[in-house]
Amino acid sequence: MNTILIVTADDALRGRLVSALGDHSVFVAQSDPEALKTLRLIDIDVILRGGGMPRGLETFVASVKQIAPSTLTIAIGVTGEEAEAADLVLPATFTQRELDGTLRHVTDKLRLTREITGLRSSLAPDHPGTAGPDQPWEGVAFARVLREFTRAFAAGFDLPRALEMFLDAIGELVRPTRMALLLPAGDPAEYRVATHRGLVPQIVGGVHLSAGQGLARWLAAQGRPARLQDLPDPEVARELRLLQSVLAVPLLAHGELVAILTVGQPVVGSSYGRSQTETLFDLGSHLATAIRDIALHNRLEREQQFSERILAHMSSGVITIGRDHRIATMNRRAEEILELSAGEVMKQDLRALPSPLGDMLYDTLRTGRAAARHEIQLALRGLWLEVSTYPVRGEDGTPLGAVLVFEDRTSQKELLTQRRQVEQTQLLTRVVARIADEIKNPLVSINTFIELIGERYDDPEFRRHFSSVVRRDVRRLVEVFEKLAGLVTEGELNFTTVDIHSVVDDVVTAIELVDDLPAKPLQLDVTRETTPQVVKVDPAHLRKAFSYLIWYLAHNSPDDQARVSVSVARHSERDSGEMVRILIGSRTASVAPDKLHRVFDPVEMVQESLLDVGPAVSQRLVEAVGGQLTVRQGRHELHFLVSLPLATA
Repeated sequence: MNTILIVTADDALRGRLVSALGDHSVFVAQSDPEALKTLRLIDIDVILRGGGMPRGLETFVASVKQIAPSTLTIAIGVTGEEAEAADLVLPATFTQRELDGTLRHVTDKLRLTREITGLRSSLAPDHPGTAGPDQPWEGVAFARVLREFTRAFAAGFDLPRALEMFLDAIGELVRPTRMALLLPAGDPAEYRVATHRGLVPQIVGGVHLSAGQGLARWLAAQGRPARLQDLPDPEVARELRLLQSVLAVPLLAHGELVAILTVGQPVVGSSYGRSQTETLFDLGSHLATAIRDIALHNRLEREQQFSERILAHMSSGVITIGRDHRIATMNRRAEEILELSAGEVMKQDLRALPSPLGDMLYDTLRTGRAAARHEIQLALRGLWLEVSTYPVRGEDGTPLGAVLVFEDRTSQKELLTQRRQVEQTQLLTRVVARIADEIKNPLVSINTFIELIGERYDDPEFRRHFSSVVRRDVRRLVEVFEKLAGLVTEGELNFTTVDIHSVVDDVVTAIELVDDLPAKPLQLDVTRETTPQVVKVDPAHLRKAFSYLIWYLAHNSPDDQARVSVSVARHSERDSGEMVRILIGSRTASVAPDKLHRVFDPVEMVQESLLDVGPAVSQRLVEAVGGQLTVRQGRHELHFLVSLPLATA
C-alpha cells in the first residue's frame, strides 16, 4: 500500500483519481500550500498534481523535495520545460491503463528505494536500546484505570461509546501522545480509523490499511503486538509510522483480527516497557471480545428489523407461536384482516385468536405436521381465509414453534357469488328463451287443431291427422321438460338388478314404435354378446340416457341417412374390475371439434338447442347409477361409451 496525495482544483479529475486509487491510502489537497501542509504531517509516497493548478511546478517540486526527499511527483497535463521538474508525467487525457502503468513504475521505484534503505540500516552498527527498565504500575492509578476500563464494558451495545471509553482508559494508563482504533470496513476489507486521540484529520480520513498486506497482515499472522523498533519489515514499519505510532496492538477474538490499537510515543519516555505492552495486549483482547459480541448483536438486530419489515409489508397475514403456546408474532396484515391489535394479543395465549386459527397452530406445534393451503370460514364476521401452517424446528428436529400464513378471500368469494348469480341469471334467460322457441311450434299446432276440432270432428281423416300431430308435439313437450328436469336433478332412483341387454332392447323397441319419426330415416343396429350382462341400475333412468344419445347422433347425421349402432360387451379394467361397456356410435354423425369439446356442458349446449343438451343429461343420469360416460370422435365414427360396473352376487 502507498500513500498518495492528490493536488488538484478540478472536482471531476479528483473524483476520477480517488475512485481509481482505491487500493491506496489517498489524501486530497486543493492547492499547493495545503499540499505542503499535509506533507509535513504525513509520510507521502506519491503526489499527483494537475487539473486547473497554476504554473510553478518547479517551485512546488523543490518544496516537496525539501520536506520529503523520497516523495515522487507525477504531473498531469504539463508540457515543455515545466514537465522536466516532475519525476513522471501523465497526459491530461490519460487512460486507466496509462495511470496503472505509471503507478506500477512508481511502486517499483519506491520498493527499490526501501530495500536499499533497509539494507543500509542492517549494515549500520547496533545501538543500545533506548527502552528503560519496566516501571511498576502505581496501585491507586492502576485501580482508577481499571475502573475506567470496566466502564467501557458497561456501555452495553453502543460500540462508539465503548471505543471512546476504552481510549480514555488507555490514555489514563500509558499517557501516549496519540492513539487510534482501526476497525475493518468495506469489501475487500480495509482497516480504517474508527476513533482516535491526537491524529490530524487528513490521516483519519485518508489512511486505509489493507487486510491482506502490511501491518494488518503481520498482526493477524503473528498475533502479538508490533513495536516499531522490533519490526524487520520496512513496509509494516512504514504503515505504523504513517499512523504516527510506535506500537500496534492486535485485538484478537477467536483467532480473528477484530481491531487494531495504535499508540504513539509516551508523553514521558521514549518507548513502552514489556509489562505495559502485555497489559495493553490483555486489555485489547477483552475489548476484542466485546466488539465481536456487539457486532453480532447489531447484525442480529438488523436481521430482525429486516425480517420485521418484510413481515410488515407482506400481503399475507402471519402469526407465530412458541413452545409456550403464546403468540410471538403478528404482522400488520394479520391485524387488518382479523381487526385485532398486535399489542393486545402479543404474549397472550393462542386462545386469543379467532377459532379455529388457534387450534390449527396448536395442532401443528404438537404434531409437527404442516397444513397445506386450504380455505376455511371463520365465525368472526363470516371471513373466508386461505390458510396454511408449518412448524419451525430446532436442531434436534423438535418443533420450536408454529407459523400460520393466511390471506383474506372474503372479497373474492363475494365476487364469485355475484358472478355465479349473474351467470345463473344469464343461463335462466337463455333457457327460458330456448324453451319458448322449442315449445312454440308444438303449441301452435295443438292450438290450431283445437280451434278446428269443433267444425271438423266428424271428418275421420282430420281426426287421424290430429291425433298423430298432437301425440308427436305432446311427446316433444314432454321430452323438453324431462331434459330440463334432468339438468337439475336425477329424480328418485329405483335400483334393481337387470340384464343390460333388456334395457337396450327396451330402448330399441321404444324408438321403433314411434310412428312419427322425423323426416330423416333412422337405421338402428344392435350387437350383443350371448351371455347376460347383469348390472344394478335404475332401468328407467338408463333408458332415457341411451335414447337421448341415440337421438343426438341421429340429429347430427345427414337428412338422407342416419345410422346408429349399439354394442354391448364385457371388459376387465385394472382399477375398476369387471365392467360392462355400451358403445353407442354412428358413422354418419359428425360434430365440430369445438362443439364436441363442450358437449357435456349444459350451460354452453343450451344455447344451441335443447336437443343438444341430451348428452349432458345422459351423463348426469349415467353417473347417478354409478357409471361413466365419455365421447370420442374418430376418423369415421362418433361414439359415446357408457361404462357400468357388473352387479355383484
